[in-house]
Order: sequence, then C-alpha cells, then structure tokens
Amino acid sequence: MSNDLDHMLAQLAREAPDASLEGLEATVMAAVARHREAARASRALTPIRAASVAMAMAFGVTAGGMAAATTLSEPHRLDTFSTGAHLAPSTLLEGRG
Repeated sequence: MSNDLDHMLAQLAREAPDASLEGLEATVMAAVARHREAARASRALTPIRAASVAMAMAFGVTAGGMAAATTLSEPHRLDTFSTGAHLAPSTLLEGRG
C-alpha cells in the first residue's frame, strides 16, 4: 500500500460516491421540524409536570410527618437493634465497681 497522497486521492476520485446526496436537505429539515414539535410539546406539558412534582412532594411530606408522629407516640420497645441496647443483660452484668 502506497503512502503517496496524490496516488490515494486519484484512486478516491475514480471510485463512485458511496451515497447520493439527493434528499439530504429534506431529511434534515424534517428532523429539525420533528425536534421543534417535540420541544413545543415539552413546553406545553411543563405545568403538568410541575403540578405532579408538587403533589408528590406534598404527599411525601404528609406521609412522612404522619409516620414520624406515630413513631413518637408509640411506647419504645427493646429490640435487638433498638437504641436502649445499653440496658442489655450483657452490659449490666459487667460489674462496674
């Protein structure tokens, strides 16, 4: 394979083009029109998206607040992973003298 640039350019000029450029402009313009229409539809749906996010946040804050209030009103139990683990028999039998 020769590295002669003139030889490679001459060989490229003899070959037929790979694809026709006919219709390229129409294809590009159609894609631009589709993109503009999608952007227009997205802008139209922005208020609905904002309302959905606001409702989801309000629901989450309400549910989280109710769960926190319920947790505070329940009596605390001693479980394996509870915060009262310092009262476990293994810690009480150490004999702090």
